[in-house]
Amino acid sequence: MRYPYPWFYIYPYAIRRPPAPAANTEIFIRSAKDAAGLLADAQLVLRRIAGSQELSRRLMTAAEQSDKQTVKRLIKQTGVRHDVDSVFNPDGIYISLISMQSRIILALRWSEDRNYFSPMSL
Repeated sequence: MRYPYPWFYIYPYAIRRPPAPAANTEIFIRSAKDAAGLLADAQLVLRRIAGSQELSRRLMTAAEQSDKQTVKRLIKQTGVRHDVDSVFNPDGIYISLISMQSRIILALRWSEDRNYFSPMSL
């Protein structure tokens, strides 16, 4: 005699999960306001890089030499108020602007090869 088995497992008891915490909009609103300040810093960095051949050359040279501290210092010298982190490789750079509630990541490319610039390559 064959017994048909369901394609899913039937639990003999109900799965009890703790209730999800209530949504706190105050934290979400604070994060959005914090991100607005980060966005202003991001615009400042982008304007400075786009407007200065010298800054662009110095950033690329420091990244080429894997000098992360110099890259961070050069970005901070643009007038950024928040913490800065960067990741770079021969194809481009990620500049992270970090605060307590949010983070904005700028992905800039300096290589012509379009196949290799992706989040996984940095």
